[in-house]
Amino acid sequence: MTCRSSNTRRNPLACLVVSFGLTFWCVAVAAAQTPTAPGQMPMADHRGGVSGTVRSAGGIAVAGATVTATNAETSAQFTATTDAQGAYAFAALPMGKYNFTIESSGLTAHTRSEIDIAADRTPVIAITMYAAADGQAAASDPQALLAQIKTLEQRLRELEARAASSEASGVNALSTSAASQQQAGLQAPTDRLAALEDRLNELETRAVLSETTTYVKRVDVWVDANGTEYDQPVPGARQEVTYRREAVYRRESIGEKIEEALADAEKRGVQLGIDATSVTQFASRTKGDPDAVSGNAYALASADLFFTAGLAQYTVFFADVVALSGAPPDIEIPGLTLLNGYTARLVNQNELNLREVWLRTELFKQKLALVAGRLDLTNYFDNNAAANDETIQFLGDGLVNNPALGLATNGTGFAAVFDPKIGLNLKFGVQQSNVSATNLSDSIYSLAEAGYLMTIPSLGEGNYRVWYRTTNTGNLNNQAFGLSFDQKVGPVATLFARFGDGDLPVIEEGQTSFSLGQRFYSGGVKFQNGLVLNRWDSWGIGYAQTEVPDTGEKEKMTEGFYNLQLTDRLHLSFHLQHVLRSASGTESLGYLVPGVRLQAAF
Repeated sequence: MTCRSSNTRRNPLACLVVSFGLTFWCVAVAAAQTPTAPGQMPMADHRGGVSGTVRSAGGIAVAGATVTATNAETSAQFTATTDAQGAYAFAALPMGKYNFTIESSGLTAHTRSEIDIAADRTPVIAITMYAAADGQAAASDPQALLAQIKTLEQRLRELEARAASSEASGVNALSTSAASQQQAGLQAPTDRLAALEDRLNELETRAVLSETTTYVKRVDVWVDANGTEYDQPVPGARQEVTYRREAVYRRESIGEKIEEALADAEKRGVQLGIDATSVTQFASRTKGDPDAVSGNAYALASADLFFTAGLAQYTVFFADVVALSGAPPDIEIPGLTLLNGYTARLVNQNELNLREVWLRTELFKQKLALVAGRLDLTNYFDNNAAANDETIQFLGDGLVNNPALGLATNGTGFAAVFDPKIGLNLKFGVQQSNVSATNLSDSIYSLAEAGYLMTIPSLGEGNYRVWYRTTNTGNLNNQAFGLSFDQKVGPVATLFARFGDGDLPVIEEGQTSFSLGQRFYSGGVKFQNGLVLNRWDSWGIGYAQTEVPDTGEKEKMTEGFYNLQLTDRLHLSFHLQHVLRSASGTESLGYLVPGVRLQAAF
């Protein structure tokens, strides 16, 4: 729901072209390793890298191990030393094939051959080293190999528990009993050891060890008369439930770590949202003056940029910048309400306009919400679930707003929403509604609403609202009141209705034609997730009638729409409107207005 601009019906609209461009530059600089032996190195524009970890057979990080990378073609050597976590890295190696040798005191030297180093790529090589005695025994004792295999399998199962289920077959295919391995002789355990090491390298390439994570676990214990706890039932002890904290390390996929980092950055940063809509409409006269406008096409494009930032717990900053381009039918076919609700967003052509900027916080266990800044109070009041959003529901303003609200423009204000979570909610807001006001006391618009949410047996959830507003625009105190409800009548259908009656001042500077005293009512039905082409589509039919008793003007509008949800972020809607407008002493004028709306939000 949006308020109406103060000049939507007076000034002709020119063409506005809005373009947004964002360019990102990224420069990655890596320091080359210094060769430890002289050698003629080929020149290359790009370098690659390699990193990994070195661990013992028991999974313990091997610190201080020397990792040597030897170029298979030039024999140039590069060295690195593992840190306390057993990690090593070569940041910038010339392209080519390398042989890697890992040496550490008390452990058998390990060699990896023919590792391809390509430009701008950093493979990860996880290496397992064994005690020197174990390595010597393994050359002649199959039992030593089987012991190493058992250790590798244990580590592999820990990693597989974190891997995708589709990869589980890799371990199953390698799993055989120790007895069958003994019967197969020395060659089978040797091949099995190599296969397990390859599989382990693959998993450790995609997994990282997290920081210590604390879990709270529910535990059943048995307590005797002396207060001693046992994990198993004992004579004379009673069973109790307790909770224990456990600090553990666990393997996380690199994807999980990246998602956590992005989520944390999202909480700390400013988020940008974009809502872009293009509306194309055609108007064909069905009744009235033959010289009146007919057969014209209209188009209006709108782009909203939303900025949000979490400043503290339950405290949010929000800003909305909008730009519009094009000509809606409301310029040539004026009336009491708008045929295109987006027209209300227009302030000036060829510029961006700040529609809203406010700070919202929630108190008392999120039961009280306070909002202050530049507001559109109609966003908080008369929030009809079935007919309140011109982006994905009805397009005509008479089915999106209640004209009796009479708010002409956004302005500095304050709103409070009290929702004790018992079905009843109370709202109150004040806003300055005249852009030419010289002080906060000039043109104060006040609005209060009481709403009740209830569920009617055999029908469903329903929202019922009553509101009252007053304004001192033009140094006159004017009031209006209204009713609004939306009621589900099954799993797919929702009925809605509005009524408003107001005593507003006549047209003057800063006010629009719909700010006159009016009597208004509307109603209709909306269908969601049922009787549709696709599961998430929606459609509806509505009727709205607006009357101005002082001038004898009357407007009747009927609209039907079908909203096709192409994706979660892209909607295509088809609309058909018929409007009949009349005034005392003049001939009625009718128009049939089909239209198409394409809306994207991301």
